[in-house]
Amino acid sequence: MVALIEQRIAEQNKLLRRLRKEQPDRKDDLRTIRSDTHVLIASVFSFPDPVENMDEADYLRWRKDVIAFARDDAARNKAQVLSIVEHRDEAHPHVHALAMPICADDNLRMDAKRCQEGFRAQTEHVQKGWSGSPSRSYKQAMSCWQDRYHAEVGSKHAQARTGPKRDRLDRRAWNARKARLQALKEEVIAVERAAEARRLADEEERRRDAVMQDTVSSRLQEAEAVHAIATGGVIAAIRQVDPDPVLLERLETPGQMGSWTNHDADRNREMSLALAPVLSNGLEALRQPPAGPGLLGGLSGFLRGLAGWVNRLADTSPRWLKWPESVAYVAQGAKQAFGTTYTASTLAGVIEASPAWQSITGEARARLDQARAVQALTHPRDSRPDASSQRGI
Repeated sequence: MVALIEQRIAEQNKLLRRLRKEQPDRKDDLRTIRSDTHVLIASVFSFPDPVENMDEADYLRWRKDVIAFARDDAARNKAQVLSIVEHRDEAHPHVHALAMPICADDNLRMDAKRCQEGFRAQTEHVQKGWSGSPSRSYKQAMSCWQDRYHAEVGSKHAQARTGPKRDRLDRRAWNARKARLQALKEEVIAVERAAEARRLADEEERRRDAVMQDTVSSRLQEAEAVHAIATGGVIAAIRQVDPDPVLLERLETPGQMGSWTNHDADRNREMSLALAPVLSNGLEALRQPPAGPGLLGGLSGFLRGLAGWVNRLADTSPRWLKWPESVAYVAQGAKQAFGTTYTASTLAGVIEASPAWQSITGEARARLDQARAVQALTHPRDSRPDASSQRGI
């Protein structure tokens, strides 16, 4: 505190000396801050209940309101609270608030008396030549200050502004006043608790809404990604998931049926015995919808299984059998298995004509429509028909 105060005074004195050189006609007004100038305002706020008997929750509510009052009071008097210290080592808990004047045009010398209502009233009394003692104006101003404290803090904590003797109240009237103050305190507490309950409810609602928004966004992103992969075809999907050049070449190689049909019976039998089991397993897999955790997980698993199937076809093909002939053999078998009216020219075409791939594309389209509809419900302002097409995958 002391170091901070001395630093501010030194900075302000430096400014005052510079201004005095620039404005010699204001020499008296721009004098530096004297060593005996009051530069600190101290306020003490005492809790009425003794430390050993006080309710901790009531005290903490009172302390919170006192701190807010002290800061607001300093600001309205052009000062700044620098320190707030709590004391519990005496009979009653109390709070010390220390404030320092803010450098302003009407208080360049940081005089704390100009930031205190009692001293301002006393100074005005002297300057205007009012009758009576200036201390009377000081007391009246500070009495008004205490009235404001009671209105903003004390009355909310069942504290009376004055005691029964000063207002000459009998016990019945005094008890009635205390009952009214206690009722006001309970009302304030009820309002605060209701506000806190609303705050917690709003916070929980915001948290749930954020979770829902994240879930909706992640599902929409997944649906868009799967839809983009599925509609792009098998080759594009492989390039995004696992761009194996050998696998891509095998999938894109056109089949040549004429060559293997001209082989002798022994070679055709050897080819059939080698490829038929692998072809049967692969076609059976291509009949079933992909299974996996989520649509994207199912698609990824399907593509991994597809890569393994194509590699097994290549590994089990006889050495004399060229890959285009294996492709033609598989395409012919797929035509019969799936009941299509055409023979696919590549393994990629075989896969895209399969019930499994058709299931993937249909499910991807349905999931995307569903995700868009959910987003439209949760983000009505942001929903546009082409919103997903404008977003990168």
